[in-house]
Amino acid sequence: KQPMASARSTVLRLYRDILRRGRHWKDGTEPAEARYIVEEARKLFRRNKDLDDQKAIHDKIKECESRVELAEHYGNPYPRMYYAQPGVIYKSGNRARKKINPDYMHSYYDEDEFGLNDAKDTK
Repeated sequence: KQPMASARSTVLRLYRDILRRGRHWKDGTEPAEARYIVEEARKLFRRNKDLDDQKAIHDKIKECESRVELAEHYGNPYPRMYYAQPGVIYKSGNRARKKINPDYMHSYYDEDEFGLNDAKDTK
């Protein structure tokens, strides 16, 4: 695991890199996407600024790196939904089915922006 000072420098490097990518996203041809990148980075980094658990910090760093790689690969900065077999995300009868939680979506589960936390596994 990373020492706290090393994690701090990694986080600051990632933050600066994301802000730079936002400023230069698609050479300025997509201002709404560029604005989203900067606002999303500010929101999530501010929300997590007081984390002190090394594992949580490491997990957030991995999430951030994954989202950057996906955005670059697909040319789309918005969160990518993931494929799940039919019936996996919603409730079926009286029992909620377990859903898949990819690493790059944990921040969205934290704030429940997509309303996914209501389908907890009740087994």
